[in-house]
Amino acid sequence: LRRLANRKDLTFYLMKGYGKGKGKGEGGGGGGKGKGFDKGGGKGGGKGKGGRAPQFQAVRDITYAGPPGFNRDTLPSNFVGPITWSGKSTERSRDGEEVTGEFPNRGPDCKGTIGDKVEVVVNMSPVDLTSQQRNQYRVDFEPEVELRRRRSYLVQECLKECGQPISYDGDHLVYAANLINGKKEIVQPVQLSVGGDETQLIQVKLKWTAHQKAALNKQTVMFFCTQFKAAMGAQKDRVCIGGDYFNLNQAEQVSEHMCQLAPGLDCTIYTTQCGPVLNTDLMFKHIRTDTVWDLMQQMQRRPNCSNQQLINTFTHKVVMPSYWDPKKSVIIDNIRFDLSSTDKFNCKGEMISYADYIKKKYGVQNHDLNKKQPMLESTSRTERDRDGNFKVTHFIPSLCHLTGSTDEMKADTYRCRELIKKTAVRPAERIQKIQQNIREMLGNRDFAAKLQPWGIRMTPDLLRIQARRLPSPAMRNGQSPIQIKDGSESWDIKFEWPQLVPAKFSKWAILTYNQNEELRYFIDQLFRVGRDLKVTLETPKIFDTKGDNRPKAYMDVLKSQVAKLEPDFLMVVVPRNTDEPYKSVKKFLGHEAGIPSQFVTHQNISKDPLLKATKVLVQMNCKAGGAPWTVDLKFAEPTMIVGLDVHHGGDLEHKGGSVAAFVATMNKECTKYYSRTFVVKARQQILEPNTSDQPGLKKLIKEAMEQFKKANKVAPTQIIVYRDGGSEGELEEIYKYETKQLLQGIKELECKAKLTFFVVLKKIRTRYFMLNPNNDKEVGNPYPGTVVDTAITNNYIPEFYLVCQHVNQGSATPTKYQKIYDDSSLNANTLQMYTWCAAHLYYNWNGTIRTPAVLKYASTLAKFTGQYLRGKEVSAKLHGRLHYL
Repeated sequence: LRRLANRKDLTFYLMKGYGKGKGKGEGGGGGGKGKGFDKGGGKGGGKGKGGRAPQFQAVRDITYAGPPGFNRDTLPSNFVGPITWSGKSTERSRDGEEVTGEFPNRGPDCKGTIGDKVEVVVNMSPVDLTSQQRNQYRVDFEPEVELRRRRSYLVQECLKECGQPISYDGDHLVYAANLINGKKEIVQPVQLSVGGDETQLIQVKLKWTAHQKAALNKQTVMFFCTQFKAAMGAQKDRVCIGGDYFNLNQAEQVSEHMCQLAPGLDCTIYTTQCGPVLNTDLMFKHIRTDTVWDLMQQMQRRPNCSNQQLINTFTHKVVMPSYWDPKKSVIIDNIRFDLSSTDKFNCKGEMISYADYIKKKYGVQNHDLNKKQPMLESTSRTERDRDGNFKVTHFIPSLCHLTGSTDEMKADTYRCRELIKKTAVRPAERIQKIQQNIREMLGNRDFAAKLQPWGIRMTPDLLRIQARRLPSPAMRNGQSPIQIKDGSESWDIKFEWPQLVPAKFSKWAILTYNQNEELRYFIDQLFRVGRDLKVTLETPKIFDTKGDNRPKAYMDVLKSQVAKLEPDFLMVVVPRNTDEPYKSVKKFLGHEAGIPSQFVTHQNISKDPLLKATKVLVQMNCKAGGAPWTVDLKFAEPTMIVGLDVHHGGDLEHKGGSVAAFVATMNKECTKYYSRTFVVKARQQILEPNTSDQPGLKKLIKEAMEQFKKANKVAPTQIIVYRDGGSEGELEEIYKYETKQLLQGIKELECKAKLTFFVVLKKIRTRYFMLNPNNDKEVGNPYPGTVVDTAITNNYIPEFYLVCQHVNQGSATPTKYQKIYDDSSLNANTLQMYTWCAAHLYYNWNGTIRTPAVLKYASTLAKFTGQYLRGKEVSAKLHGRLHYL
């Protein structure tokens, strides 16, 4: 009763009586113990072992197809990376090295058997690409022509009388079914208009390079993408914005937030075990309905708004001029305050103002045109002027609409939440719209005319394949097993919930701006919760800034008083959640003092202090070296799991580059971690230090293995690496550099540890949805733990898809795991279960996350170091702590 005295539902418990009963599990999960509210226990609404079924929704007019019977002997013998519908390969190499697509040490496939079988439908459609052969020509222009539309015109004029279908990729490749005019080399002069009455004679040179057979290979896939892009552009109801096609006629107006959401399609071609498939997903383009001039005026009304603030807000943003038809978008590179819409420029020998030019050429009538507006400036990435410089174009702000969001808009949580509700499409609606779009494309004559001459056949049917649901692992805290909520794969931290590894706070302190009654009550709640969580809390030393909440006041007290005490842990109380003094204090405590810390806001601790105290103390316990729970991973040998990630969006004051993070487990329970960071070149994905004094992967893997041996009296014999921050186009770079660095480090320690290296891909277009076993016209999000490792996986690189998280809004996105190196003897079942179990170990969330926790820790550490520590690594005292949680 004493524990219930502070709970609002005490009266409910006393009035109803609390008993135990038997109940049926939801979703056909079977019988299970439940809770009854009459004295005898009666019937309870228990959850059965089988778990809660997904919320299935009916879909209309959907057609499925099983994996096509593709001849696997004709599949490529090396890795063909994903190729976007624009026809560009995503594969890249370091220093111009040739991309071979070969991974000789990739190990066995990732096809497992453990778990219950379920059926899923995937947003992929079979494609037939191999019914017709082609001749490939290389086209060159003399002098060189950089603008794509001019190159297309020149090729079209050169080959307009060839008498057969021609395909041009917009760059240097031309395809023809037969030899063009029976020749392998063609040189044709073409007159090109370069402005006004001036023309230029361009020599168009075509040279035959290859005869492409009707086979599935990289060249065939790239040709399909070239034609697919041409077909997308041929549709009159789709507009190209930023390289993607959207249907503005179907845009949803969101008048409350002055914007519209235009639907589009995101397409990628994959070569899979069942042949080539087109992966199609929905996407949305956010377009403002007010103009850039409206937004600029709103900012100018604010006090202390400078021109530089306007430049910072709108540069590198994409805008869409309202008068262009067809619609196109441009990137703003600068705002010219020394120019205005009323200024004149030389147009073909005539001086005319920007406003009058727009009125005359496009017939635009806008009352803001006569107002003195600064001009938006865009520099072409391809087109040059007569002097050889990249062409500069100016735009009037009142005629341009912003696409995407500014940083201020992104910070508006209410606005983001409302827009997410409209773009987070449920599974049934998503696959209906995907198939509807594919049918509309195939029924469009202009679209079909680009594909049919080449024998390319597509079907709107979505693939229906088998998947498996992995079993939930055994979890425990410091006292007993943890009951996982079936279906959502989550659990509750209750008041009587002993931590698995409780920390002891014998010398800790609190730095606050005001010792008020609410803070003292919150501290009392911390002590109360600490007794139940078995966390030892001694009386803290409290330091006060005397009501001054400026960053300088915090730093003065921190350096003059707190640093002298040298506490083991510091809690910092601030009025609200702001960048300062958070950045300054974290940088000092982490880099210079080596003291783990916990920030809390007065706004939070004053509301529901008991609940907040529980969450805060669990986080403090983790930062101090403790752990709330663990999972039985059933390691057969000493195993170390490593997470690697890189963060690019660092603090503007930090210009040194991007930040890479390395996090490794230090025990079999995966509750102890070794965390390090180093700086790489700006925007570089490969984890190579930018200076010689930075630790690299070779050094860090050696140090981590030494720390593991020190903690466990034995070195790891198996190392599993999860690498985030890369892409499928960079697999070969990662394979050649990063795995080599890790293997060299292992070899230098004269250790016989085996290495398994996964590249983890979260930003993928592939989605799969669970079919109702009783009605295949109903779909829902898959259970957490649903794995797909057949049919749609790559035919060369071992890989699998896994949904770990529970999704209650929108559609679940799986995570793809590609194994590019493996010299171990671990089988697919073991690797999949390790990955699934490790997703239960992120201590900032009482449930599963998308990836193994060690990878999430690496992502959090890289972001924390880049944004708040300006790339500087923390003191060595904190390398063994989750100080960044």
